[in-house]
Amino acid sequence: MPTATATDALTDPERQFLGCLMQMPARPARRLLAGMRATDFTGGMAAHVLQLAIEVVAAEHTPAPVTLYTHALATGQAPGEKRREWLSGWLIDTFRDAPPAELAHHLKAVLLETAWRRALLAHARRIEQAAAGSPTAVLRELADDTAAIDELWTRYQAATTANPTHLEVAA
Repeated sequence: MPTATATDALTDPERQFLGCLMQMPARPARRLLAGMRATDFTGGMAAHVLQLAIEVVAAEHTPAPVTLYTHALATGQAPGEKRREWLSGWLIDTFRDAPPAELAHHLKAVLLETAWRRALLAHARRIEQAAAGSPTAVLRELADDTAAIDELWTRYQAATTANPTHLEVAA
């Protein structure tokens, strides 16, 4: 397992977002998570914790560190002593070093923009690779396949312009 340092919680926007989220009651957390997916994160522990939070909040529980940890244990998402130890330390560091919860909506927009840019770059790379020798029909189909990118753009725009009190999380 990769090791994370305590400073990661201070400098990683994914961890900052999750730290803000862990400070919120269930209802505001539910509104904040509207439009978020674990796949929006770069992976690793942050994506795993976001998925835990989505599940916990969908069950109308507050996403506090202890709630996330016990949910991971109850659902088998933290098998083994080392994994449980790593998860608990990660949650503690992230919660302890979190910025004020008021920054959560800004961080959400930053994260969704970053996810959109990553998806756009991955799509461009697929097109670049296909352009070298794929049949034109395949290349045309690939160029037109922007549904995932468009969906991320829509969620990003909603995060920057929508009234977050009217959104709900999809479990």
